[in-house]
Amino acid sequence: MVTVEKVERVERFVIAIACVLLSLYVAWCLWEAWWMAGVIPEPIGISYPTFIEGESDLREGCGVAIFRLDRASADAITKQGLRYFDNARYSRKSHDHYHTFEPWRPTPHAPNLNDDQSLLSLGLYCAHADMALSEELEQAVREPGNFYTNGPEKVLVVFPKKRLIVLAYFG
Repeated sequence: MVTVEKVERVERFVIAIACVLLSLYVAWCLWEAWWMAGVIPEPIGISYPTFIEGESDLREGCGVAIFRLDRASADAITKQGLRYFDNARYSRKSHDHYHTFEPWRPTPHAPNLNDDQSLLSLGLYCAHADMALSEELEQAVREPGNFYTNGPEKVLVVFPKKRLIVLAYFG
């Protein structure tokens, strides 16, 4: 016979499991944001993550991480232009080869000016990013006033006017 006491125990158990699962999900999201932010070079100020999504398995992955650029960095980039990035070659995480970026360049990215894809296409596609967001970012890398760099299996684009940092990774 099912008693009120048994039902209450089951309800408490289900609530406890839901809380554990929610806690694990929140912990994963925080760890993922911390990990992705660690790839961005130190001089570039990050306010907070706005979108992180991708696909991965044990060895490979692809996706995109978008962060809000802090106001001080956006203002400094607007004033200094490409010179701002002179010391932005190594990620916050490590100075090894995998976390080293090539010299920064201004947009537009010439090879993709008349193409239907851009520097960010692989990461945005893999992340299943919203079509409006994808189109906005892919159009922005075709316009002057932004800056990008490549690293092993990744590209990093800074949009000072939009105050966004986009890390697209693939591999």
